[in-house]
Amino acid sequence: MRVLFVLFISIYLFGANFDWQYDFKVAKDLAKKENKPIMIMIYQDGCLACEYMDEVAFENDELSDFIENFFIPVKLTIKEAKSLGFKAYGTPTFYFLDKNAKQIGRQLVGGATPKVFLEKVKEYKKMID
Repeated sequence: MRVLFVLFISIYLFGANFDWQYDFKVAKDLAKKENKPIMIMIYQDGCLACEYMDEVAFENDELSDFIENFFIPVKLTIKEAKSLGFKAYGTPTFYFLDKNAKQIGRQLVGGATPKVFLEKVKEYKKMID
């Protein structure tokens, strides 16, 4: 039981294998500096699909490595996103932007398995290349 508790706390505390940006301005600056597109995740507290993405999908090494290598990941609350002009049609909602912060394709709404989300992220990456 104790081992299970420690494992749960570790997953909760450390989350994804990449570092989220929580400031959109910083993310835009990084995108230009690193020549990478931006992936925005709009979330809200208590969202089970958001928790699934953080605790399961983004813990997948292949998915997290791809995002870390090819995107600047940004997490915004619904309130923050709205103030920046983004709409959330449910949570999580994902937007993909080029390095100049121009939207690429349509937004994604809801959670997905690591395999399915990786395929979607790869499609967005191809739209940029």
